Amino acid sequence: MNRWGKVLYPEAFKGSYIRTHWDYENDLRNILERSGKKDDFTSKYKMRLRFLEERRESCVQKRDWFEVLKYGNKLYAMKIKDDKNIRILFSFVEYKGIKYAVLLHAFEEKTGKRKSPTSYDTAIRVAQQRLKEVNE
Repeated sequence: MNRWGKVLYPEAFKGSYIRTHWDYENDLRNILERSGKKDDFTSKYKMRLRFLEERRESCVQKRDWFEVLKYGNKLYAMKIKDDKNIRILFSFVEYKGIKYAVLLHAFEEKTGKRKSPTSYDTAIRVAQQRLKEVNE
């Protein structure tokens, strides 16, 4: 657990339930610093983090903010749509009898006919690898 972190970027979030993979915030930083939309994103992000902290696994009942992905490991997506269509893939894990939500990978979902390196398929592979690392 010493390599998990608390949410610090784009600003600190005080909660006991949500943790991050050690590479997660770099993903988010790379998206936001280029976009010029950090402030717009931050308020929506904080609302979703609070909702996840309070509702935990039942957060997926709010379908415009969260979704269950249908893949081998239980992965979920937090959806933040504005000028950017940002997705944050996460999972629920248990450590020493305590459950946590772990934010694994942030990416900008691209839509359209061309496959981009930030598509869901690529992002899911990254999230699954990070979930494996967290569980080791």
